Amino acid sequence: MQIVELLNNSEAKNKILIPDPLDSDRQFERFHHFDIPNLDDTEIINELHALYPLLWWGLPNDCWLHERVKALNMESYKRRVDTRFGFRGTPKPALSQGVKL
Repeated sequence: MQIVELLNNSEAKNKILIPDPLDSDRQFERFHHFDIPNLDDTEIINELHALYPLLWWGLPNDCWLHERVKALNMESYKRRVDTRFGFRGTPKPALSQGVKL
């Protein structure tokens, strides 16, 4: 019975989803998105897939969720574009060396 009440209470959902920065160092880092550079590519994708339906659902006071999705998308884009991260996408073709005579 308590779980059903918890699921129907939107304030309780926000408290579960949004980390409390005063609770621990780990939650402080997550609240301010400092943990994103340490996440793997699959963790970023999994978290994005978990957060998109919550945004579509339209929870009240979902500003932190919007910020989190934006930060995750920017980190994902940065990893795809920047070659220092070694993203395992499609490799660039080698440039031709021309004809040697």
